[in-house]
Amino acid sequence: MNEWQCARRHNLWLAILAASAFAISQRSIVLLIFVVVGSIASWLITNGCRRWMLPRWIAALLTAIVAIFVFLRIYPNLDPTEIPSAIGMGVSVGIVIRLYSRQSVSDERQVLMLAGVLIVAAALQSADLLVGIFVISGTLLAVDCVVRFRLLSTNPAQTAPQRRRDASSGNDSAAHRRLMTRNLNRIIRVALALVLVCTAVIFVVLPRNPRPTGALFGIGNSILEFPDEMSLFSPQRLAPSRRELMHAQWLGPDGESVPHAETLRLRGVVLDRYDPGTTEWFARRSGNQRVVNTPSGEFQSLADTPIDERLNTYTLRVHLRALYSDVVFSPWAPVAIRSPTAQVFTLIPGTLAIRTRDFETAGVITGYDLRVQPFASESTLVAMQDDAIGNPPIANFPIEAVHAAAVELLHGVDVNAPSAQADSAARWARNLRIARIFERELTSDRFRYTLDLRSFVRRDGRDPIDLFLNEYRFGHCEYFASALCALCQSVGVDARIVTGFLASEFDNATQRYIVRESDGHAWVEVRTSAYQWTMIDATPMGELGDSAPEDEMWAQVLRFFTGPLESFWRDEIASFDSAAQNAFLLRANEWIRSNIQSMWSAIERTEQSIVESTQLGPAGAIWIGSVIVATVMSSTVIFIGYRRRRHRQRALGLTHRGHRGRARARLAMRDGSFYVDALDLLDGRGMRRPINMSPRAFADTVRLQHAKVGDVFAVIVDRFYSIRFGGQRPDSRLRAQDHALVEQLRAELSLAR
Repeated sequence: MNEWQCARRHNLWLAILAASAFAISQRSIVLLIFVVVGSIASWLITNGCRRWMLPRWIAALLTAIVAIFVFLRIYPNLDPTEIPSAIGMGVSVGIVIRLYSRQSVSDERQVLMLAGVLIVAAALQSADLLVGIFVISGTLLAVDCVVRFRLLSTNPAQTAPQRRRDASSGNDSAAHRRLMTRNLNRIIRVALALVLVCTAVIFVVLPRNPRPTGALFGIGNSILEFPDEMSLFSPQRLAPSRRELMHAQWLGPDGESVPHAETLRLRGVVLDRYDPGTTEWFARRSGNQRVVNTPSGEFQSLADTPIDERLNTYTLRVHLRALYSDVVFSPWAPVAIRSPTAQVFTLIPGTLAIRTRDFETAGVITGYDLRVQPFASESTLVAMQDDAIGNPPIANFPIEAVHAAAVELLHGVDVNAPSAQADSAARWARNLRIARIFERELTSDRFRYTLDLRSFVRRDGRDPIDLFLNEYRFGHCEYFASALCALCQSVGVDARIVTGFLASEFDNATQRYIVRESDGHAWVEVRTSAYQWTMIDATPMGELGDSAPEDEMWAQVLRFFTGPLESFWRDEIASFDSAAQNAFLLRANEWIRSNIQSMWSAIERTEQSIVESTQLGPAGAIWIGSVIVATVMSSTVIFIGYRRRRHRQRALGLTHRGHRGRARARLAMRDGSFYVDALDLLDGRGMRRPINMSPRAFADTVRLQHAKVGDVFAVIVDRFYSIRFGGQRPDSRLRAQDHALVEQLRAELSLAR
């Protein structure tokens, strides 16, 4: 296989790696099979006996059709989340089409460019281990292809038509091909080493702070925090994002990591007011906040009075990965908090929502530990909330159509809101009973869960909650939670919306939960006692599990084996942000310093023990140091001599076979050393003799480049032939003449510059 075919084959593998990485990032097994099978078939067809290829006009027509299809898929919806996927699909198909067209250097460069686009797209859309392996392999292979095509483009004789003409005329010799291949492989190895070194240095040294983007609760590219409000009416299709936002460990009272008995709900922001003008839920601002100063690495109670943490107390350990927020996500009900660094947190007693107050100055926190009592006692809740709740005013919702829908659903149940002075126990029982009725209605077959809201058309004068309840009856968790909370508030039931995350993906390899952007969720809390709120989720839970792409299940087969590798990739590579960089540099500095100190201490201890055992005194230390220096120097000289000896043996073609063979080899190396010196001089000037080229043929090649140099080297070759193959044993006078020829060659090379 010549250099042109080798470059084409490497470019084919690059196309397969790039398109496969993109297909895996999209969780599309159909695209993966199409790309792999189509690409491999292109090599068999275009390099077969008949060498069938697509005409250029057909390839251009198919490419135009693919471009039109991508445009028609993007244009009607104008959904930004669909654009990268659609373009990547089109580029993948375009690569396969290009592989079947005429294979020129220009065509291969286009395949190389399209593969680069897919590598970047895959790297931006997924942080999975398998995608990372494909991206890194594709990047290294791209360097190989760039070097090969660069050298081919600078040497027209390397293109396929010219190469066939050269081969027919006898110019393309096997020796020349081997020499070119060896030099090319050396250049590629150096290029790959430089790319790896530069990439590692940039990865470790340059600071960065990855922040998430997407459509989670309305998060856009310009809003990087977990929002304080929840906006309805976003007529688009939300694509489930698999980006990891955080890791969470649920530690039992004994400190061992265990899975939670049910889905772990991480509360973030509590919303209890609705604005019909902006169709947004927002949190009622309260000046009653508790400031909690946490020293570095120590738990600090969130209550003003002591809380008994001996019973029913768990620990939640959260490590943030790609979430830029001041919100502290916690289950109900947190009683103490700890941070790796000194932080100032604020707690709203009425909702038990926690935030960090140093967010703008100290930056995003990387993690925290919370002590949680999922079934907190009344005394614990009183200590946490004091009189923050009290006896709140009767809830009310500002949309009349929602109140009418609530009355219709209750079927004769007394919908009149109780007075503030009514019996508290009856009021809380009424709250729970009415909320359960609304929950049963929203989870029935009359309502449908979907992430595609493109058919949810806004109408003048109609509120989105009204449209959801009375007309469309489809939506995602934000609409179900909004409807339940609105129905409850419209009949005087104390209810509020909580936005946060559902932690349900438990990794057995690392004993922790993986929380992704697609785990963002909204649910409702209904007040069921003076200090207790009960969680009620009206979103069909069976539909939440089905919202993930169906093609993704095939990747879970090897999860048991790849779990540790995925954890290392997530922790050490994908989440290697500024904080991780600083920690790595500190650890590396400490490791280098400690190892140097330990090695020097070991040397001193060894020297001291030798001096003491030999009883040589202070002069013995100097003597031992001199012996060590002499040993190192002599070892270096022996190693250099051995390398020189092996070099001469290879140049003279000598082998060691028996005692007599070794004796003849020593004589040949002594008598033929002048020939090796001549070869070294020519090699230093860029004229290296190929292994398969005879000395006289090489002398003719040198003569074509420099006539006088070639003439002198030809005399040296004749002398070498007479010694190596003619059996001549030169005396000291002839050996001096041979070395004089080498000096003459050196002088001619100096003049040839």
